[in-house]
Amino acid sequence: MDNKRSPRDIVTSRITEMILTGQLKPDDQLPPVRELAKNMGISRNMCTDIIKELEEKGLLVIVPRQGVFVDDFRKNGNIHTLEAIMGAEFDLQQREIESLLELRCGMEMLACRRIIKNASDEEINSLGKLIDKILEEKEPEKAALLTYDYYHELAVLSGNSIVPMITEGFKKSTVKLWTRYIQNYGIEQLYKSLAEVYFYIIRRDLDKVVKQILLSSSDTISGDHSIYKDNQYDGKNT
Repeated sequence: MDNKRSPRDIVTSRITEMILTGQLKPDDQLPPVRELAKNMGISRNMCTDIIKELEEKGLLVIVPRQGVFVDDFRKNGNIHTLEAIMGAEFDLQQREIESLLELRCGMEMLACRRIIKNASDEEINSLGKLIDKILEEKEPEKAALLTYDYYHELAVLSGNSIVPMITEGFKKSTVKLWTRYIQNYGIEQLYKSLAEVYFYIIRRDLDKVVKQILLSSSDTISGDHSIYKDNQYDGKNT
């Protein structure tokens, strides 16, 4: 993969990953540009440009006459930091994973509230068909992609024009999380979690939908089916 990427992209991605995964922590100082460029195998000018780019992303901060330091992206991050998290192809830290799950919970409740109020029975039935496809799948990553399709359709049917964009933006990271979830607990457990919410959507029972979403979210974050656990699902759909 790296053979298809420019040296600048590779180095930028590497430093970004080290910061977002906590290998480099806030206030850590980077080596001088000359040394950093040599270690990374790039020119000093390119290294300087990368540092400026990462400063704009809220990941680094340049302190005149002192050097380059890792910024606290959780405090000083911006839309560019969010884009870096959204496009992450590596494992994020637990705090960012939890934040993503909490955000998904909030968007799901918003979408369901609008769907229950405005969507047709036919549109709601289309969601059920997507959930059924998940149960029929055998491969974790394909089931995770179908789960993304379900949440994206949920966002679209909500009628909110921004929620689908946010859902699309987090596609890479959320598919990775759902793949991990399936590897740990199996496709049937994921299906069960989705179906329990859908059961109340088709009945247009908003109170129970919200309650079930909160229960499911809590279970995924810190409950018996926490996405942080390292136990690996054996690949059987049982």
